[in-house]
Amino acid sequence: MLCTLVSRPFDRENWIFEIKWDGYRTIAEITESSVRLHSRKRKSLNGYFPELVETLGNLRGEAVLDGEVVVLDEEGRSHFEQLRHRKRRHKDHLVYYVFDLLYLDGRDLRGLPLLRRKEILKTLVENAALPGIEFSDHVEEQGKALFDIATKKGLEGIVGKDADSPYLSGSRTDFWLKFKNYRIESFHIGGFTGNLNQIESLLFGMFKGKEFIHVGH
Repeated sequence: MLCTLVSRPFDRENWIFEIKWDGYRTIAEITESSVRLHSRKRKSLNGYFPELVETLGNLRGEAVLDGEVVVLDEEGRSHFEQLRHRKRRHKDHLVYYVFDLLYLDGRDLRGLPLLRRKEILKTLVENAALPGIEFSDHVEEQGKALFDIATKKGLEGIVGKDADSPYLSGSRTDFWLKFKNYRIESFHIGGFTGNLNQIESLLFGMFKGKEFIHVGH
């Protein structure tokens, strides 16, 4: 289930609001004999996150979880670039924040109201006590206040969800909305890769005093 991007956060009765984590959206399919992690486009993520596969293998029963795998810094902020390169950096603080439960022990939960699914999920995570697996908590109704906090802490944004909504696999609807904290800066184009017939990427820089530094592409 996908989020629709909107411009401004709001306060609304019967809605919940969560932190928007900057990582890999990950579905975990857990059975008695296996754990399969995959991306939104069904790409296997088992090789990227073997420690999560091992940890989730200790969960008794069968379940399908939805969440975001992130790398956190010391202040609890997620960093997508560190996550992308973590095959070379296995000491990063990896966390799987789970925010929805689609299936549990023979029962399809997608038709239940979101808040009920999250209640079951929270109990499941807390009782299992799995290292690196965290319940993605929420606040009720107060979307503006949570967005202000996320902005001050330098987080990517928040997600608002209708508390009564079902889980609609593969759909982008107005039941789930995302509000991004856009951080804007002006840069100079310092160069490019490729050639004049086929430019592959532009290289950006900015001045720090008199020094011109590379900031990305």
